[in-house]
Amino acid sequence: MTAKELKRKLIAAGWIIAEGGSHELATHRDKPGIKVAIHRHTGDIPSGTLSKILKDTGLK
Repeated sequence: MTAKELKRKLIAAGWIIAEGGSHELATHRDKPGIKVAIHRHTGDIPSGTLSKILKDTGLK
């Protein structure tokens, strides 16, 4: 999954994406304290990183 696809899923689930330098930060108002960094690089997100992001956000 690419960062662009992941951001679409997060936005659809109610996450807010904040623009940053080389990474973007996803936050959710119903889940305070959870902040997820998403890289802006091209290509697929490594599988371990993607698994951790999905676990932290509660997505599949």
